[in-house]
Amino acid sequence: MKRIITAVLLVMLLASAAVFLSACGAKAEGITSIDQLNQRGIKIGVATDTTEFSIVEKEFPKAEVVYFKDLMLGFESVAQGKVDAYVGNKMNMELAIKNGLKGVRILEGSIGEGNVGAVAISPLTKIPDLTKKINAFLKEIQEDGTLDDIRERWLVKHDMVMPDIPEAKDPKYHLIVGTTGVSEPFNCYVNGELAGYDIELAKRFALWLGAELEFKIYDYEGIVAAAQGGDVDCIFANLYVTPERQQAIEFSDPTFIVDVGVMVGDTGPKGESGGTGDFLGSLKESFYKTFILEERWKLFAEGIVTTLLITLLSILFGTLVGFLVFLLCRRGNRVANAVTRFCIWLIEGMPVVVLLMILYYVVFSQSRLSGSTISVITFSLIFAAAVFNMLKAGVAAVGPGQMEAAYSLGYTNRKAFFNIILPQALPHVMPSYKSQIKSLIKATAVVGYVAVQDLTKMGDIVRSRTYEAFFPLIAVAVFYFLLAGLLIWIVDRIEVRAVHRRRPGGDDREEVRIDD
Repeated sequence: MKRIITAVLLVMLLASAAVFLSACGAKAEGITSIDQLNQRGIKIGVATDTTEFSIVEKEFPKAEVVYFKDLMLGFESVAQGKVDAYVGNKMNMELAIKNGLKGVRILEGSIGEGNVGAVAISPLTKIPDLTKKINAFLKEIQEDGTLDDIRERWLVKHDMVMPDIPEAKDPKYHLIVGTTGVSEPFNCYVNGELAGYDIELAKRFALWLGAELEFKIYDYEGIVAAAQGGDVDCIFANLYVTPERQQAIEFSDPTFIVDVGVMVGDTGPKGESGGTGDFLGSLKESFYKTFILEERWKLFAEGIVTTLLITLLSILFGTLVGFLVFLLCRRGNRVANAVTRFCIWLIEGMPVVVLLMILYYVVFSQSRLSGSTISVITFSLIFAAAVFNMLKAGVAAVGPGQMEAAYSLGYTNRKAFFNIILPQALPHVMPSYKSQIKSLIKATAVVGYVAVQDLTKMGDIVRSRTYEAFFPLIAVAVFYFLLAGLLIWIVDRIEVRAVHRRRPGGDDREEVRIDD
């Protein structure tokens, strides 16, 4: 445990030093007008798969485009001088500065046409004429003034209080709505609950439709695929209408139009470092916003539980499946070995996120299995493939004479394997087994693609409210260190009590380790 604590403190120290040096670094000459962006050497950040990309290509052809899948990282990159400007939703920029983002400012004026947002509808929804129903609902609340009131509260006044909207009585439908939870004020977490412009619209529509409402949380990269695969009926998620998206899914009438703004670094007094005192003060403020404000620590706690549960179940089922498959293939069954080699080749040759999305959006697309369940299936397969290879290598390290000696003593093949071979193979297996556990828990960070709110996703949700990367990302890193250390500590205890006692000639005493 001392090594874990030392590693965590070292990570935090290095991260703090990096932030401090970044804050103390010299600022490049600032950009004061939009016209300065159209020149070589200028880096302009945009979000992936948005209308801003075409605007930047048209207005600033000489500049270099840098893509960000994460809005908050884009803003932080401007503040740190990694990019010269960021082009995006002006409202998000204003909120980021209002919520404490320093070292940036918004240039006067806007570029291009406003972004048009709408509700995206799945082509596989089971609710008949869903697009017509949504458009009829939008028209009705537009005519009675409700839509203007919702826009005024969320998009103009930034009132983050979610009104109390009753659920439908005797619902006729089950409406599954996809959203992201990371785009204030459209959809975000307030006091641990989903809130925002899109969330209120979705709840009012469910009541109007007479439907039971269920929300699923995705990353923006996976939310359109979720609608295409029928995992959700529609998307209320500040989703812009683009030509590419219109070819994949259908959109409702517009629900909002926002200005496109340009964020640049601030070279004025507010953007300069104020010394160590200011740095420590900003750390204290960041800690408060990340963990204390709105009890956001509960989001991290929920994410830790989800990550730990997926990891533990994957280790359990993966070990069991890998061991059983090894037993089937151990005596040289050609069919079993051929099938196993092909499956392992397929699993090991595919990126984790691709395998996860294939299982979620293709293989189990028509099932009602949750994202957590499919995540466990995915990582169990990955871990099982690793366990099979580890056992194969561990058994091969035991000399063939051991099996011959067991036969000469009257052991059956089964008893010889479990009583003689396996106890000697396990010490060769355990180092790789523990290393694979560390890799597994880190690999689970991609489950946000399939609507699972794990530790990494909760970190994204918190960053979407604090508009800063330091504490949320460092906290996530530290929690992963602690979780990995905890699991390895448990496996070490099991190894001491089980593996060493089962060695031929072993006793009940723990192995004594002498450090040089």
